Amino acid sequence: MNITVMRFLRIKHGITLQELADAINVSVQYISDVELGYKSGNSLNMMQKAFESVISQRNKRFQELSADFCNNRDRLLDLSATEEDL
Repeated sequence: MNITVMRFLRIKHGITLQELADAINVSVQYISDVELGYKSGNSLNMMQKAFESVISQRNKRFQELSADFCNNRDRLLDLSATEEDL
């Protein structure tokens, strides 16, 4: 069965339909329809923007994780009462 590159990338990288939909303020059904091959004139542009937005958001979260890890690498097994302690 052939699938779109969009669906392949989405599944491979654990991107949800909701994540893409939220990125460009459309419905999950719209994303699903495009993924299944039902497209309009601006579908490609919209999907590019959705993926770029998801990549940007994930990049920010990754950078935060990296900084938090670096700041706490020697305390990974310490007990922490609250998130504020970090």
